[in-house]
Amino acid sequence: MAIWYLGLTAATALVIWLTSSSRSRSSIHLRRILLRQILPASIILALAAATGYYYHRVTGNAFRMTYQVNRGTYSQAPYFLWQHPRPEPLYHHAVMRAFYQREFQVYLESRTLAGFFRNLVEKIWSAWNFYLGPVLTVALLALPWIFRDRRMRFSLLAGIVFLLATTVETWTSPHYLAAATGLLYLVLMQCMRHLRLWHWRGQPVGGAVVRVIPVICCAMIVLRLAAVVARAPIEGAWPRGNLERAAIANQLEKSPARNLVIVRYGPDHDLNREWVYNAADIDGAKTVWARDMGDRDNQELLRYFHDRRVWYLNADQTPPRLGP
Repeated sequence: MAIWYLGLTAATALVIWLTSSSRSRSSIHLRRILLRQILPASIILALAAATGYYYHRVTGNAFRMTYQVNRGTYSQAPYFLWQHPRPEPLYHHAVMRAFYQREFQVYLESRTLAGFFRNLVEKIWSAWNFYLGPVLTVALLALPWIFRDRRMRFSLLAGIVFLLATTVETWTSPHYLAAATGLLYLVLMQCMRHLRLWHWRGQPVGGAVVRVIPVICCAMIVLRLAAVVARAPIEGAWPRGNLERAAIANQLEKSPARNLVIVRYGPDHDLNREWVYNAADIDGAKTVWARDMGDRDNQELLRYFHDRRVWYLNADQTPPRLGP
């Protein structure tokens, strides 16, 4: 949601720039503005209209995203900390309630002073680790000189507004900040320009520091690629996903019948290990996955998919096995 604040800041500055008297009187400037600013922006917005059409067909409103439908249906926690929580929805599955109650607790804790600062530190740490790291942080030593640069005022203002907006979001992951990546590296490049002029005891050391930064970055890329080729684990392994579900799904896809898998979870089920998700066209899918709602409530599901072979799966059994 902080992207809206970044876009609003940029749009406001662009309107002020376009309507300034020195430019509005010149037909040459108007043609340049039309070709270099308005036309490219219009093309991008026209392409983005396809997303609006998708939302129109799925949610009935071009400006109502599917994510908003999900949040409005299942979640109590709002996007921003100043907003009031929604009433608890009626959950038909204990695992669904546990999932959304877990994130609701994050919202409640972040509304306290201690929880807010703890959450803020986590946001700063994850963003720093993802976008900067120790190497690029060196360039930020020249940040005080950037604040004195008149040409950087708008970039700094837009960045500050964007970062302030993220502090009051209930959740912020590194990829939420992707819209401001160009802004970040603009500031870094300007910092490196100032850093390049630094002297230490009469010696021009800044230029050497600036040259070392991209060399180290390139060396890190080579090191990581070499580690992949050599199969040397130099960083934490990526989650491999639910391979047991993938194996069972592959087995069912090869069967001649269409299938319905009813999944039961144990009381200590890991909420991050989900089994029940389906293709967009559920009715046309070879296999449909559903959560167990008990013998009585399962009858409606069984009647609807009466032409499918029904399987039972205890997902928290070791190993999970299909049964009729």
